[in-house]
Amino acid sequence: MRLFIYSSIFIFLILIQVTYASAQFKVTGYIDAGHTNVSNGLFIKTSGLGSYQFGKNMVAAGMQLDLKNYNSNVFSGLNLIAAREARIKNFHFEFQAFYLLTLFSDISRETNWGMMLNLQPEHFKLVVGTSFRTFAYRKRAINEYNLNADDKIHENWNIIYSISYYLKRHENEWNIGVSVTNIDHYIINQETNPNFNLNGYYQMNAPLRLFAEVWYKSSGAFNLSVNYFGVFLRTGIVWDIG
Repeated sequence: MRLFIYSSIFIFLILIQVTYASAQFKVTGYIDAGHTNVSNGLFIKTSGLGSYQFGKNMVAAGMQLDLKNYNSNVFSGLNLIAAREARIKNFHFEFQAFYLLTLFSDISRETNWGMMLNLQPEHFKLVVGTSFRTFAYRKRAINEYNLNADDKIHENWNIIYSISYYLKRHENEWNIGVSVTNIDHYIINQETNPNFNLNGYYQMNAPLRLFAEVWYKSSGAFNLSVNYFGVFLRTGIVWDIG
């Protein structure tokens, strides 16, 4: 797994060099700050994502770093995406395949891979798909605590969803929207534990866009018992080079 992480980081850095030269590169950077029931106080995370668009195809990679958290690991997430746009008559959509690695602690890790469809009809953004999740011990924990490396939990055909509504059309220079979703850049929640967020953006000029999001994380929102889990603020910038 460590070799995979290092290889992915290397590929990501090469991707930056190649796409910068081709001027078809988009970079997103943001910071999260908030609190959850398991964060032991304030947490601060940061992430950088780079994507390369060539024709109807797109590849992307991102990394997440924990600046302040109970997690002793600074590197806490990896996101790899490959996508292709398609059109059937007037129906436009994007198909994505993805791989996520999330490091919760020195003991456990979570991997997700799957597929999803992205649709953007006028004021809406819709995502639907499925994922395959695996919880496993990390190599360090296996060696230190004499754990069984084969003790893994697999969850197949999990449902992915995201429903967003925006006040204005997507091409407007500023916008405000609300979303309900069980996915984020580095984690996929259980179907019954959606996140709710209020988000907005402002197009400063042709290449730069500022955005801010307020996320509310629930526990069991679609069950009989609904509990608070956490809240955080995300703010960042998108730089569209090409």
